[in-house]
Amino acid sequence: FGCTDSLKFEGFTNEDGNKGEREFLIDSETCTAEKDKFSHKIQGREFGFQGEHTGYLGCMKLKGWSQTP
Repeated sequence: FGCTDSLKFEGFTNEDGNKGEREFLIDSETCTAEKDKFSHKIQGREFGFQGEHTGYLGCMKLKGWSQTP
C-alpha cells in the first residue's frame, strides 16, 4: 500500500453484508489501536498480508472485512 486511501470504507467489503460505514469506522478504530499486537501481525501474515499494515489488515479480516480488489 502506497496510500492510506486503500484503508477507507470504500476499499472494504464485509463478509456478512450487513455492516455499513458506521460499523467499519468502529472496527477500523479498534484495529488501528490494536494493529501492533503480535497476534494480529501473525494473523495478518497467515492471511497473506505483508508490509506495514499487516496487523491492521489481520485484525480487520478477523472482524469480517476484506479489501476490495
